[in-house]
Amino acid sequence: MTKQRPQDAYANSIESPTYQSASYYFNNAEHVKTGLHDRSIPAGRYGRYSNPTWVEVESKLSELSGAESSLLFASGMAAHVTAFLALLQAGDEVVLPSESYRQVRNVFHHILPKFGVVVHEFSIRDPEAFITNVAALRGRIKLVHLEMPSSPHMYLIDVARVRAAVGPDVILTLDSSFSPPPNYYALQWGVDLVLFSATKYLSGHGDIVAGVASGREELIEKLRWYRDTTGPILDGNTAFLLRRSLYTLQLRMQSVNAMGLEVARFLEKHPAVDRVYYNGLESHPHFKLAQEYLNGFGGVITFELKLSEKQTAEVVDRLRVPFMASNFGAPHTLVEQSTFFTYFEYSDDDLINIGVPRGTVRLALGYSNNVADIIKDLDQALSHTHPQTDEFTAP
Repeated sequence: MTKQRPQDAYANSIESPTYQSASYYFNNAEHVKTGLHDRSIPAGRYGRYSNPTWVEVESKLSELSGAESSLLFASGMAAHVTAFLALLQAGDEVVLPSESYRQVRNVFHHILPKFGVVVHEFSIRDPEAFITNVAALRGRIKLVHLEMPSSPHMYLIDVARVRAAVGPDVILTLDSSFSPPPNYYALQWGVDLVLFSATKYLSGHGDIVAGVASGREELIEKLRWYRDTTGPILDGNTAFLLRRSLYTLQLRMQSVNAMGLEVARFLEKHPAVDRVYYNGLESHPHFKLAQEYLNGFGGVITFELKLSEKQTAEVVDRLRVPFMASNFGAPHTLVEQSTFFTYFEYSDDDLINIGVPRGTVRLALGYSNNVADIIKDLDQALSHTHPQTDEFTAP
């Protein structure tokens, strides 16, 4: 068969087509020169470098976050690792919170030091102490990485004061997976690069794995070179699914924000529950920061029971609405026993250090569930519990 390609039909279609192509052709040598060498006309080069579906979604993501530019990645961790490799070099010093996502901590403590990066870790449990520790390193730090909020405690940090403490030249990156727009606009608070696991709220359907980096053009171009070279890319269909999801992001966040506050208030009043971590509750240690920074508090709630790990597992096993799984932002409500899922390899000393008792449960509300059904299910599962007080509790 001769080489041929049909002309694009229905140019007035509201929705763009999904591009699934490993390579892109040129019409002739002059087209190669203008499209590939000079890049003076838009033209694809190779499927690892660009895809029209990516470009459209990246543009929408930039608009969403108020960023100059954005890049899609194969996962949230791919976005994180690419960012740190692109922005750091041997001898650079970096800071991260002790409460960071455990795989991000693995990157900082077990991967970046192999490249000569010096890592400083401080808790954000006390935001004032964190800022003091960071300020003491002023003039030495190349990058500060934050999460807003952290999991499982939903701790926050005064981002504007961190920026003031380190000065304008330090790169400030922030994982905003738990609080995407419209709940939080990180780039408006002095953050240079905001990172997302788009697997979570941005996609919101529990059917893709993806990551995003958004920020200043000069930083994004550094990440782009690394993405082009190492290849942690999305396929066209996954980018399409993310594009589909962005249309409903605001509606979904409004739903889980309302659900989250209602369920958190129920749990806070339940006699079997010892403590609830939710940014919308006045009892949360960082409630004032939540009022300043957040427009909504999301659908992830962490609560503690005065029970052993085995007794807590029995409570979780009695739940009938949530799936027992580790994720958030999906249509379905999910539940995990923290020390049995995320921290199952941690010793008692490790758990004490991060403030996670063995009676800790994380609930991620799904917008497809009825909030009354969730509350009724929680109530029946929490009934007939017998508190145990011989285990540590979070400070």
